[in-house]
Amino acid sequence: MKKRQSKRQIAIILAVVLAFAMLAGCSRKQVLIEEEEEALRENVIITETGEVIEKQEDQMEEENLQALEESTQKPEGEELQEQSEETKAPTPTVEITEKLEISYQEPEQVISEEDQIEPTGSDLQLVFLGDSIFDSARDGTGIPYLTAVQCEADVFNLAIGGTCATLEKDENRDPTTWSSWNLPIVVNALMGNVPAEHFAGLRAGEILANPDIDYSNTDYFIIEYGTNDFLSGKDRSDQGDHFNLNSYAGALRYAIANLSNIAPDATFILCSPCYAQFYNGDWMIGDGNVVNNGYGTLFDYKGTCNYIAKEQNTLFLNAYEDLGIDGYTADEYLEDGIHLTEAGRQLYADALAKMILKYEETKNN
Repeated sequence: MKKRQSKRQIAIILAVVLAFAMLAGCSRKQVLIEEEEEALRENVIITETGEVIEKQEDQMEEENLQALEESTQKPEGEELQEQSEETKAPTPTVEITEKLEISYQEPEQVISEEDQIEPTGSDLQLVFLGDSIFDSARDGTGIPYLTAVQCEADVFNLAIGGTCATLEKDENRDPTTWSSWNLPIVVNALMGNVPAEHFAGLRAGEILANPDIDYSNTDYFIIEYGTNDFLSGKDRSDQGDHFNLNSYAGALRYAIANLSNIAPDATFILCSPCYAQFYNGDWMIGDGNVVNNGYGTLFDYKGTCNYIAKEQNTLFLNAYEDLGIDGYTADEYLEDGIHLTEAGRQLYADALAKMILKYEETKNN
């Protein structure tokens, strides 16, 4: 009897020891799995577009050295500031090749009596700033006019075809020395720093010269640039100077900051570039998702515009993705791969009007 009890006790002890061993093994295995997953998370980059890219060894080594340097330099107890997405160096998703020649032509501007130049006393006032996407059709089929009709608003279209948000690379910060047409110089004209004569021969110049328009009453500034900045090879951002007017992001920040002083109660809508296809003669080079100008794809410029909208707490129209214009619908909505057909302009205006009217409801409630 004692012998049987002894054997049973030994069996129980062995079972307990075996169970502990199995638990320890599982626990160790789980720890190893978690360590491996953590290592994977540390060794990859998630880009602005959501792509997961493995870091190179030299990049990881550089980051480790930088972290060590920061830990030795920062006083004890000082909080580390997070680096913003926009200031992080973008990881290229496609190989940058030689600059490609893209052939396109600015559409002929059409102006009719529908293009408003005098205030009518409507409850809402919309001011549009941009390039040929807003400027070319001023005949009742253009985006500003179609948007204003749906919103029952006064509309003043200060867009200038072929222009960039950015200054030319050789232009400094003194607006009196600027010779080009761009977003900052239109802003300075609204501020009274640049005379309307600078825009002689342009429809935007006629509107700027009208003393009866009070821009402090503006309810919405609608800003659309980026395609010409991409085509001209302009920087998307400057890590060292967030208000660098030679960069797309800097010019947008500058416009919002100064226009807010003109009309403190105005709401801003930043509109990204539209989806586009690029041609060299009859040969299609590629679209906005793949053609890289050395500073990113057109899709990347869309991302920068989106980032600035979030940073500056403005409304954002993702014209690149949300209008339904893509490789399948380009023939219907794009005239030449870049500029919008009448159907494309209607899509754009519908999206803007819906955004404005929805925001007005929110404000009233």
